Amino acid sequence: MGQLEQAGARVLGISIDKPEAAGKLARELGLTFPLLSDPSMGVIRRYGMMGEGMKMGDMGYAVIDRRGRLREKKIDRKFAERVDDILAIARTLAQEA
Repeated sequence: MGQLEQAGARVLGISIDKPEAAGKLARELGLTFPLLSDPSMGVIRRYGMMGEGMKMGDMGYAVIDRRGRLREKKIDRKFAERVDDILAIARTLAQEA
């Protein structure tokens, strides 16, 4: 996580839970980044993060640049194992800035 922040990235999680439940989940998991609440799934839909055949968001990542443009997204339940890929994207974007 520190490497992502050094590359100028901010990490946010998005949950379909209401704020109270999302906060409880973040505490239970010991998350070190904000977990945002999106019970209407507006953000999840906007960035295409719904799993195939699912009526809820799926795990993965989206990389959004400073102008709010979606630069990369991937539904990937093992995204935590792919931090190096995400870091490379963040570093590229930082060089473009």
